[in-house]
Amino acid sequence: MIYKTIFLMFIIVLFIKSDTTIDFSSTLSDGAGYSISGSTVTISSEGTYILTGTGTNKNLVISSDATLTLNSLSLTSSSSLTPIIISSGKTVTMKLTGTSSLTDSSSNSNEGIIYLNSGSSLTISGDGTLNLTPNKNMAINGTTDTSLTVNGGKINISSNSQIGGIYLRKGITFNDCTYSYTASSGSNHAIDSEGNIQIIKGTYTISSGNGKGIQTEKYLYLGKDGSDNSDLSITINTSNEGIEAERIEIHSGTISITASEDGINAAGNDCEEEGKCSGTCTCYMKFTGGQIKVDSGEDGLDSNGDIVISGGQIIVFSNPTTEDQTVDQDGKLTITGGTLLAAGGVGMGGVQAANSQKYITSSQAGIGPSSTISVKDSNNNEILSVQNPKSSTLNYIYVTTSGSDFSLYSDGKEIGSSGTTTSTPTANQDFKFINKFNIISLLSLFL
Repeated sequence: MIYKTIFLMFIIVLFIKSDTTIDFSSTLSDGAGYSISGSTVTISSEGTYILTGTGTNKNLVISSDATLTLNSLSLTSSSSLTPIIISSGKTVTMKLTGTSSLTDSSSNSNEGIIYLNSGSSLTISGDGTLNLTPNKNMAINGTTDTSLTVNGGKINISSNSQIGGIYLRKGITFNDCTYSYTASSGSNHAIDSEGNIQIIKGTYTISSGNGKGIQTEKYLYLGKDGSDNSDLSITINTSNEGIEAERIEIHSGTISITASEDGINAAGNDCEEEGKCSGTCTCYMKFTGGQIKVDSGEDGLDSNGDIVISGGQIIVFSNPTTEDQTVDQDGKLTITGGTLLAAGGVGMGGVQAANSQKYITSSQAGIGPSSTISVKDSNNNEILSVQNPKSSTLNYIYVTTSGSDFSLYSDGKEIGSSGTTTSTPTANQDFKFINKFNIISLLSLFL
């Protein structure tokens, strides 16, 4: 009986396909499932391949579905070689172990360090680190119908002034990741897609210079309904626009955005013309949760369609001029829950909302640079406290929050309490946006 057991185990072992190791530090020759041609390693059979070692002016082409384990791999190209190419229609899983580094050159024959051809997909997982130093357009790039899913690991992208981060046409999903992107200037974006982008969990730190932080021509979903805000952290330190997508939904997470132009912008090919989308536009911005802070050089929240706020804490500082607004929408702004504090420019009449909550608004707030703005409930409990990030005085502010009555303060001095307003209508305000308290004040002048 024991001999039969040993024999069966031997047969099973014969049919178990062991992982294949490719060591780029060694002299490479053809192996199981892969072949060598000059400086190029081509994987042509399904299987699991462990990639390790250091290779200079060597690259990898994946022409079959495969699982790659990057175990402290280093590939650097000073020529036209693309470090990793995934052939058309292939599905590749990349597991990160240890710290791996990939670098291309400005003469790269493709547009990315990791380049996906038409219809291919890449899934990244593991607990290791992947450092990408792009010198030609993007770090991870793909042609038509390509997608990326990230389930774990750390991805660090450090580029020069003209290079972007990740661009996949079909879509990008971050289920969990620690992601860092740093660029001094230029116009490329940190995370970019022509399809949907979903970021559920993880830590994302972005400095995109003159590019956008996160951009898609379709849907952008941040966080998850009912999730703890600590599950997701997004910090956009520099950008021209922090977030832009046709349809934006923020459900959870701690999100901080600094932008030289609009902070969060709902726009797209179907809704570019101002006023075109009023009431019917496919563009929208929706908040159900999260802690969001925006410091913008132009509009804070800008939607070519509607904005709906039903939860979360949203703090917006916009450019304090009459041209830019804290919240600007071509459709309707509806507030049924959550907290919104918007300070900066009054634009065409300030925040114009269908609000079922109590609110405070003022165009004479006089909030100085670095002043502390605080909101307290009727029991003097602090709801929120934030410092004015602008170098100039902010006169316009709008605050609304769910729950009981509340009061607004600047450096301890009360600006107003809910149910009252110190707002003064300006010449460019439409009459329909003057609230009932202003109408009563105007009527009192004639009595």
